[in-house]
Order: sequence, then structure tokens, then C-alpha cells
Amino acid sequence: MTTPTTARGKRTRAMLVQAGRELLEERGFAETSIDEVVKRAKVSHGTFYVYFDSKDSLLREIAHTVIGEVFAANLIGADAPGDPYARIEAANRRYLAAWRKGAKIMRLIDHMSATSEQYRKLMIELRELFVSRGAEGIRRLQKAGLADPSLQPRLTAIALGAMVEQTVHVWLYLGENFDEDEVIDHLTRLWAGAIGLRREESQR
Repeated sequence: MTTPTTARGKRTRAMLVQAGRELLEERGFAETSIDEVVKRAKVSHGTFYVYFDSKDSLLREIAHTVIGEVFAANLIGADAPGDPYARIEAANRRYLAAWRKGAKIMRLIDHMSATSEQYRKLMIELRELFVSRGAEGIRRLQKAGLADPSLQPRLTAIALGAMVEQTVHVWLYLGENFDEDEVIDHLTRLWAGAIGLRREESQR
């Protein structure tokens, strides 16, 4: 793929990515063609191949964009609450909002990872972002005496991350009718309880 250096080139590439994302969300990978992408982006076929060598390379770019959005939205900045329990709750809220926005692309990547090594690696990269950050958070809480010191941080982060991911899948796509605040409250209580974080202790 070519990285544009001019403002015009960056706009053109962004138009292709946006058009591709819309079509993939609407129709899926098999039913989306390069013809349709360039038509929606209002550029020529030749222009498409300046920036991408195939539909696969376009999807990889879109996937990285969505993954970046989900991860960035889940970062807790300097204005985050100092209370560890509140931080977990804030992270869950932001994660659910970002996941909902990029859900169709994320599901497409997950589906394709079953038969494609490159997409399997992409899913591993995505999960690693959250697992490594979650494990580090657990280590900090253990050092502060707020989390069960006997827990293996990485394994715990993997297990709790899988709980959140599967809950989102069942809630958003399999028709379970729960209020969003209720989902966030329960996920936060379960996460905190699993690591031994007591809400009243975290607020001291």
C-alpha cells in the first residue's frame, strides 16, 4: 500500500477507506467489489490501485482503523477518576460504545480469521492490546493491595476480557434485551469481584 504525502492524496485515500468501510458493513466481504468501492468514493480504478493492491489490503487498512478507534476510545486519560472501581466502570462504558460503532467490521474480521492466517494474526494483535493493558492494570492493583495477589495477571486479563467480549456479542447480536447501564454495572461488578477489588476499599 502507498502512503500519500500530499493533502489531496490523503483525502483520496480516506475516501476509499470510508467507502470500503460502508460497503463492507452493508454487504460483507464477498459481496463488496472494487468496482463498487471506487464508484462510491467517486474515483477511478487506477486511483484505487495507487493506494491499495487488492480488496484484501483495503480491508486490512479498514480493520486497523477500527481497531485503533476501539483501543483509543478505551484509553482512560488524565481526567479519569482516581478510584480503581470507577476506572473499570469508565473503561467498560467506553469499550462498549466503541465496539458498537465498529461491530460489523470486527465481526467480519473475526469470521474471516477462521480461514485466513492473516486475519487470525490481526485478531491476535487486537486482543493483545487489551490483554496487555488489562494485565498491567491488575498488577498495579495487586501492588496496591487492592487485588488478589494469587491471580496470574495475564491469564486473568484474558479470562475477564473474554467475558466482556462474549457478553457484548450475546447482548448486541443474539437479542438479549438488557439496558446498557445494567450491562455496564454487571460487567464492572463481575470484573472487580473476580480480582478481589471491593468497591468500598477502592474508594479509600
